[in-house]
Amino acid sequence: MLIFWALFGALIGVVAAQKRGFGVAGGVIGGLLLGPLAVLMFFASSGRVKCPACAEWMKKEAKICPHCKTAVEK
Repeated sequence: MLIFWALFGALIGVVAAQKRGFGVAGGVIGGLLLGPLAVLMFFASSGRVKCPACAEWMKKEAKICPHCKTAVEK
């Protein structure tokens, strides 16, 4: 059962890393270390996107970046 959770966490880590533009190796390592928590973190942070101007994370619904105050087009 422990191996299943480790592999599942690694898979979620890879998907999350690719979605957010990180390296696959970092996603695998992070997923292995976090295990089942990787699943919760993946779904909890899915409502955020990167600002195209400053690359900081912001809510998906935001029209103005809270960090750099740039208007964001959808």
